[in-house]
Amino acid sequence: MTVAPMTGDLPPFGIGIDIGGTSTKAAAIDESGVVVASATVATQRGADGVVDTAFRIARDVAVRAGLAIDDIDAIGIGIPGTVDPRRGTVRFAVNVGLGADTIDLGPQLAQGLGVPVHVENDVRAAALGADWHLAASGVGVADLAYLSIGTGIAAGYVERGQIHRGARLVAGEIGHVPIDPAGPVCACGQVGCIEAIASGSAIERAWPTPDGGSAVALHRAAADGDPAAVALWSRVIGGLSSAVLMLALTLDPELIVIGGGVAAVGQALPDAIAAKLGVDARHSDFLGSLDLGARLRIIDPSILLGPIGAVRAAYAAVAADVVASP
Repeated sequence: MTVAPMTGDLPPFGIGIDIGGTSTKAAAIDESGVVVASATVATQRGADGVVDTAFRIARDVAVRAGLAIDDIDAIGIGIPGTVDPRRGTVRFAVNVGLGADTIDLGPQLAQGLGVPVHVENDVRAAALGADWHLAASGVGVADLAYLSIGTGIAAGYVERGQIHRGARLVAGEIGHVPIDPAGPVCACGQVGCIEAIASGSAIERAWPTPDGGSAVALHRAAADGDPAAVALWSRVIGGLSSAVLMLALTLDPELIVIGGGVAAVGQALPDAIAAKLGVDARHSDFLGSLDLGARLRIIDPSILLGPIGAVRAAYAAVAADVVASP
């Protein structure tokens, strides 16, 4: 990632924070996009818990990088839910215990840390991170959709380096599209949402493991022929195939990048989705013409796409003077 240098005598450093339903990850990143230090902590739920988690990990990762908070030019935060990046607020982040009340996350952190803070939806931030990662890897594209399969399911869309947020700031929340009227109740209150069927948390409920690696364990058991695992894996892949098809038919991106915790399954995940889409396309020349399987990419979940993208968004917000300031 190349970031325009900020003013001042020291090279700029940014901190990116990715607040997830289970854990929060942060990275200190220099002006060339290099991660100089990282940290992970458990996410505390609720308004006070989320704010406290962000405070703690920002200070922690700065220390790990050998920096003082005063050395940080901007902090970018990615968090699930309905995020207003201009105000730095968030609501309806159900996976971290936030409801309809508006939380002034950006202003609280900016005042408490004395650093400009930009808040972005977590999946949109990760989409920016994926855009950077692919470009740095020599795979530059005009646009991409990023499908995050973690505690929840959502998508981000980036076109020529710009995030699409939507009129009500909920663009990409495809995890809350119902696909099965007889399915489980979703955290959003609807029935049979993609997220309730195919997310990491849904897999964990249906196929619990002691170490939290439910998706990998489920895939392994299905590959070994366990009938219950085969049935559940098929249901999960069906839900994810529906999500991919929605992205293709609504946005028609060059690439659909798969990330999030469930991506720990590896290449077998997009391969299974592509196989399911291929079976469906046998009955539709139109779907076959979309060549969806060839558009899928997976990015190793160990790459800190969320923090990297959050920093990129924060620098852009600082440059445009649309950031919560101390």
